Amino acid sequence: MAWVYQVEELPAGSGKLWALKELRPQTEDRSERAMAQGLFQQESRLLRELDHPNIPKIADFFEEQGRACLVMEFIWGESLEKRLTLTNAPLLETDVLKWAIQLCDALDYLHGRKPPIIFRDMKPSNVMVTNTGLVKLIDFGIARTYKVGKKRDTVAMGSENYAAPEQWGKGQTDPRSDVYALGATMYHLLANMAPTPAFLPSKPLPLGNYNTALSKKTIAIVEKAMAVDRERRFQSAPDMRKALLDALPMPYVPPAMPTPPQPVPQAAVTREQAQAPTLPAQAYTPPAVVQPPAPAAAQPAAVPPQKVSPSQVPAPAPATVCPSCGRANRSTAGFCGACGFAFAPPRPAILRVIEPVRAAWEMPVARSPMLLGRASEAEGYRPDFDMTFYDDGDYVSRRHARITKGQAGYFVTDLGSSNGTTVNGLPLVPDRAHLLRNGDRIKVGLVVIQFRVR
Repeated sequence: MAWVYQVEELPAGSGKLWALKELRPQTEDRSERAMAQGLFQQESRLLRELDHPNIPKIADFFEEQGRACLVMEFIWGESLEKRLTLTNAPLLETDVLKWAIQLCDALDYLHGRKPPIIFRDMKPSNVMVTNTGLVKLIDFGIARTYKVGKKRDTVAMGSENYAAPEQWGKGQTDPRSDVYALGATMYHLLANMAPTPAFLPSKPLPLGNYNTALSKKTIAIVEKAMAVDRERRFQSAPDMRKALLDALPMPYVPPAMPTPPQPVPQAAVTREQAQAPTLPAQAYTPPAVVQPPAPAAAQPAAVPPQKVSPSQVPAPAPATVCPSCGRANRSTAGFCGACGFAFAPPRPAILRVIEPVRAAWEMPVARSPMLLGRASEAEGYRPDFDMTFYDDGDYVSRRHARITKGQAGYFVTDLGSSNGTTVNGLPLVPDRAHLLRNGDRIKVGLVVIQFRVR
């Protein structure tokens, strides 16, 4: 709902940088624009009252020609989402534990306000880390104050892969909702795979399946934080912080506060130097260096050629025979040159929901076959990828499509659904497997899923 700019404070050259957040909701709907305006003003009010090293400080809030702007501390660092993207692998366990300890400090500060502030949107893209290891919790757009006696939030908001079950209209969010989101964020950082949304019937795969190097203590912390029943989670951020300190293999040292780079002052110029004539620059020619003649090297004695026996000649690398067509390929070949058979197993894949617009979550292709469809409470049936939450008009069939994993890659098959399945806009022939390519868009009813290979 907003754009963020790096801006420099006037006068120019002062070197003071700020982050300017401008409200720009990407919608023409009046009610949605009004909601965005309210959330933006709420964020400014919350940040004005906060003062914590893990939360950016606010400098100003103003409106200019109908454009609302929020000026905040500029953070010299990158988001954890960007760091995951650049690494494309699980992040170091000790780093994640240290970041989580700081986030617990920030949550404890927010939850200790009167009334408590529930952040509600903890995720890798909303956590920035500096080069000194200091983390900053950003984007308070959907944070809210806890209201005693209220059964549920006025508006259910959150990011699908990280929001607690109660954020989907089942109850009022409280500090334990932020604990769940912190656990889900740790899951993503340690697995390089976001956990499945809490409103789906399928549970996230065990964290150890993605990262076998993790300690049992860290895995237990994430599992407890992400418990569906909030009574079984850590009951507060300090409780989770104690467990994180116990799992850290070395004593915890708080990170140093970063010092932003200061502008370099121009050297003072005296009056005499200013009035001195400027001489034209001349090219500098280094003096020539004369090397003494090298002594004549003794000529080595001629070595008669030796005969090489056939047994000493290295044997050629064995060819890879394609099990599909029988053709011999080079030993280093990844695919058969005749039929395209893949000699290496396909890489892990995910399905990312990109439409409707309010959806933005993903889940791994963890089993084969993987059924896509709509749940049926009467039949007690739930597919592996349940789209009931976004299927308002029953456009998705109960057994709509199937994704299978083979040696050649991943395939999608329409199972004779009522409204059909398309890949990149082209309808699939029912009961005929279609090979998926990285980035393909699968449309099931009105839900669009992007197939991605890790």
